Amino acid sequence: MLEQIKDMLAQYKDDIMKGYDSSKEEVMNQITLMETRVKEIEDRFTALSSKMTVPGLDAEKQEFSFFKAIWAIKNNDWSNAGFEKEVFDNTRKKAQSMGTSSAGGYIVPTIYVPDIIELLVAESVVASMGATMLPALQGSPVQIPRQSAGSTAYWVGENQSITESSITLEQINLTPKKVAALVKLSNTLIRLSNPSAEALVRMDIARSLALKIDLTALRGTGSNNQPTGIVYTSGIGTEAIGDNGGSLTFDHLINMEYTLASENALRGKLGFIWHPCIRRNLIKRRYPNYSGQTDGPYIISPITESEFKLWVNYPYAQTTQIPINLTKAEGTALTEVYFGNWADLLIGQWGGMEIMASQETSDAFEKDQTWVRILQELDIAVRHPKSFVLCSDASSSS
Repeated sequence: MLEQIKDMLAQYKDDIMKGYDSSKEEVMNQITLMETRVKEIEDRFTALSSKMTVPGLDAEKQEFSFFKAIWAIKNNDWSNAGFEKEVFDNTRKKAQSMGTSSAGGYIVPTIYVPDIIELLVAESVVASMGATMLPALQGSPVQIPRQSAGSTAYWVGENQSITESSITLEQINLTPKKVAALVKLSNTLIRLSNPSAEALVRMDIARSLALKIDLTALRGTGSNNQPTGIVYTSGIGTEAIGDNGGSLTFDHLINMEYTLASENALRGKLGFIWHPCIRRNLIKRRYPNYSGQTDGPYIISPITESEFKLWVNYPYAQTTQIPINLTKAEGTALTEVYFGNWADLLIGQWGGMEIMASQETSDAFEKDQTWVRILQELDIAVRHPKSFVLCSDASSSS
């Protein structure tokens, strides 16, 4: 209808200009007025269209309810979860058409749970330090190229041949591995479908996944179906304090920086990750007194966060998941300090989140609970091992 009005106006304008040459100014004023009114109609039409909701459109992406979906899955009753059923059915249909193995599950595409993805990134220490997130991957393996060797330059004499060299490329393979979170919910809470309670559940899911991602990104062994983390990645740099470990000093932090610089890797999103005990120990460091005892004035003075950051010289993040009970020879109660370009830590995500709900698990039936399992397919890899250096023998005690 709107397009027809515009066409009629254009034709009307042409006819008037042909038949009323003697009064063009007056005619143009009338045409301008009509164009303004048509523009008003168009704006109102657009505003009205934006308020119309059709299932499956972007406007309803935020309306996916975990509680409604969980209750429907548990009871096989979708009468109050029509939109959620449509999401699952469409996802299953798409998965079957692509020949994937996830066609039988209750998969929530990430576009319907953007808040969980945002919370996951916010809660993850490695993500906050700049790890590269690769969402919505498809196929397996996903190959990420990296350069392992480059060309070489030579001095040559007159009429001498130039020695050949070539750039060597390798592939990093990311393959989906399942990480799971288990949430125990009261059936009364699910039935009430309280929005604030659902927000807490979403936050709990995101926090659980973020903690597992952090631990695996740092210390994943690469075995038992888990990705390989920084500690077990071959070729990373190391900083040793002593035969039995010892107290971490600012000199060791400078050495870690130099390790990356010596490999031409001191670039990108640089920073430290450590256990909170490391920050405590560095802040408590003192200068020696006149007797040589280390109870002189504090090295960091005044003891403020801004002053501490000046001494560290790079951003840092803390997590209590880093162990503080490591050993080295006779040294005990040791911990790890990581430094590197966190953009070279890759975290790949496939598809959405798979929901499964059961009241048959353990004592869930007795306590009128539903246990909800959330599965996410992920993989983690270090793109350039030389971008990271690890100190694994720092004392955790002050």
